[in-house]
Amino acid sequence: MQTVHINVDENKVDVLLNFIKNIEEDKVESYTTTLTESKDSFYAARKKRLQILRVNIKSGKEMMYDFDIATDMLVEELQA
Repeated sequence: MQTVHINVDENKVDVLLNFIKNIEEDKVESYTTTLTESKDSFYAARKKRLQILRVNIKSGKEMMYDFDIATDMLVEELQA
């Protein structure tokens, strides 16, 4: 048995997985997917910021943006 590593853009993973799932059963023994963080130099900073933001929203320190309300306000403004 041999292991093959394939780097695929995140938005194309579903295409590759669909292909792998449709290969004859005896051709692929198993497969796994992993997200590579090394190519995204700001991944850790964004992850930390999102964790802080989540805590602040749950505690009430920060308001969550309501897209529906903002959209309604924009439509009203444009109609005026």
